[in-house]
Amino acid sequence: MRKSAVHSRCVQIQVSDVCAKSVSLLSAKGSNGEIPLVLIPSHRRSFSCMMQVPSGVYCLMQRFGADLGPPAEPGLHLKLPFYRIAYIVSKQACTYDAPVRACPTSDDVRINIDVVVIFEIKDPSKFIYKLGAVNFNDYLSATVDEAIRMLVRKESHETVYGLRGDKAGILLQALNEKFEVGGVSFSDVKITSIWLPDSLAQYLEVSTKMAKAMEKLDRQNEFERMEIQQESEMAIEEINRKKEQVIVAESGRKKRAELEFEQRSVKAEEDGRVALIEAEAKGDVMVLTSQTQLNRTKTQLETWRVTELAKAEAEANKVRVQAELAEEQAIIQANWQEEKMLCEAQATKYESAAEAEASRCLAAKRRHQLDLREKAILTKLAEQGNFNLVGSSGDKMVAAMMKGSFS
Repeated sequence: MRKSAVHSRCVQIQVSDVCAKSVSLLSAKGSNGEIPLVLIPSHRRSFSCMMQVPSGVYCLMQRFGADLGPPAEPGLHLKLPFYRIAYIVSKQACTYDAPVRACPTSDDVRINIDVVVIFEIKDPSKFIYKLGAVNFNDYLSATVDEAIRMLVRKESHETVYGLRGDKAGILLQALNEKFEVGGVSFSDVKITSIWLPDSLAQYLEVSTKMAKAMEKLDRQNEFERMEIQQESEMAIEEINRKKEQVIVAESGRKKRAELEFEQRSVKAEEDGRVALIEAEAKGDVMVLTSQTQLNRTKTQLETWRVTELAKAEAEANKVRVQAELAEEQAIIQANWQEEKMLCEAQATKYESAAEAEASRCLAAKRRHQLDLREKAILTKLAEQGNFNLVGSSGDKMVAAMMKGSFS
């Protein structure tokens, strides 16, 4: 267990005379935590007629032991011997260390707390004649100790660290209300340090490290899953893009084949018309020679025209069928490649899920090992422990041995 700061103690000091070192004496804090708040000078000599009032402090004067009211002004005063400075009170802001040991939390964990209180004496007359340095020290120590214990009692060992910093504002308000009659003003209250028992602190540190490690693994797995998912989506987009390119290319081929077919059909028709015109011209020339030859020639020409048209149509149908077969084959191959890539992406997702399941099994294994360690500790305590089981701690220890778990 770490050692907390030395508990401060407000004191008053007897001095031989009033001197310029009053501020230095009131500013010096002892190694044992003493904070001088009041200096009590000795009585003046019977033949003295001059009195020096130091600056930077409150000086309360008396006449024949009766208080003269407000503090005296600093400087040299002509006063008879029955006038004296009875008390020299500090004007400075003082830092009061109030460590509180073995504070029980709501779950009965004993912790050590260091509290720093900063105060200043605003009304020296009220402070001296209504409170006093010794009573102020006792009252302040008891008030801070009681308030801190009540504050800690509301917290568990898991949330008690939240009291550090500005959480002691309620205590500051309570101190100002209680010490207002004594002329003391409190400007700040800080809980500077909170220390749990070493064993509990070590367990909490180990638990925090394990939680951080598990959180890191979760983030890493999530990152890998997102990376795999992005790669799969990019692969699918690439397949779709290639499929669209193949479809566009095949559509272009089909249109090109149709255009070529139309061109050949037009050419065939033009050739037929030319041949027909030539045949008609020849027939007109030979009409006078032989009508029979004309009829035969017409028949031959008609037969040739029909044959040529049939050949052209057969060729066109053949080219169109080959283009359609090539298009269908390309589409089937693209669909097959898409199905293959989808299956590979699904397999990658299953492998990622298997890795996440393995990580959860590892966490379960660690919890099981922790339970076994806890039961081993309870077994050793039950066999070799030599202690008195009294109070809530004892009841918890017996319950833990009966159940085999601290929880």
